Amino acid sequence: MRSRPRQLTVDEVRDQFLTRVWHTIRYWQRLEEPGGDRIEGAIFSVLAMLDGSAVDLPGFVIAPAPHFSDKRYCIEQRQNYFPETPNVECDIGGRLHEFFHAKGRQIV
Repeated sequence: MRSRPRQLTVDEVRDQFLTRVWHTIRYWQRLEEPGGDRIEGAIFSVLAMLDGSAVDLPGFVIAPAPHFSDKRYCIEQRQNYFPETPNVECDIGGRLHEFFHAKGRQIV
């Protein structure tokens, strides 16, 4: 029996996102393009994925996430500061680099 549809968890969204990133890396590694063109192509593909151009993933909200003390520090330094991140329910950012290589070892 099928379970009822439910909202994906943050961990599931992060996993799908990183899986897609690794599939993009593997795709561009197999091409016969010069090295710089492959790097540019892979990064472009990830940006397009974030924008919502991937069939299997939605677009993602990309917003700055400054430390709580950044605004005060920047004002004291007479520097412009980043806006605070709006509250989002499913923020997969902040630790992607920690999960990146582990996910890559799972992708064949």
